[in-house]
Amino acid sequence: MRRILVPYHHAEPLPKLADAFPADDAIVVSKGPAGAMVARLYDQVAARVAASGEPVVVASGDCTTALAIVAGLQRRGIAPSVIWLDAHGDFNTPRTTRSGYLGGMALAILTGRAGAALREAIGLVAVADNACALVGARDLDPAERELLAASGVHRIDDVSGLADAPLPAPPWYVHLDVDVIDPTQLAALRFPAPGGPSAAVAAEALGALAARGPIAAVGLACTFLPTALGDDPLAPIRPVLDVLTLSSSKREHLSP
Repeated sequence: MRRILVPYHHAEPLPKLADAFPADDAIVVSKGPAGAMVARLYDQVAARVAASGEPVVVASGDCTTALAIVAGLQRRGIAPSVIWLDAHGDFNTPRTTRSGYLGGMALAILTGRAGAALREAIGLVAVADNACALVGARDLDPAERELLAASGVHRIDDVSGLADAPLPAPPWYVHLDVDVIDPTQLAALRFPAPGGPSAAVAAEALGALAARGPIAAVGLACTFLPTALGDDPLAPIRPVLDVLTLSSSKREHLSP
């Protein structure tokens, strides 16, 4: 499995992320207006994913990098279903968001509810609701909850359900926001949400998922505050990363 680093939280550089996630390739863009930076960055991410002949794991500081990963798989001729593990729904739109935070709209953008300009800039084709599963979400805004209830997105509240719950068809893009893990095990998360599985439980569930079908790519959202990035913040979830990497490396390379 090829490891790609995107050391940014949207347009904010996170150079210390390289210490937490040693990678085969790192993507860096020149400074500029935030919107233009994100578009350039994600276009490069999509290009690197598209050029890979093997499954990839892409680590960044935010959830919206997922848009570029899926766009890259689509450029390769792969139409992945999405398994989205996150303590939050990431299903707000510009009309429902309380904060305006882009990361809180990532799954909504992926399913075509927002962000048309960004999707067009990177050539992302919106993923159908019924090809997406939201797993482990426990911190939802009221309007976001209503949008999800009215959608066709599969909901799996317990991460352990990945072992036997009905899922959209593989191959899968697996999105793992580290905040899905119990925040008592992780330091300095941007948006900690009480509860959640332990790293050991999450690792077991993801191992069961990998046994059910091929994983085309993994997106690791390292949603830590920058102050946490010097102390190996990923150490508590190494078992999770090992399961995903080893399981994917046993799969045959995916091709169109």
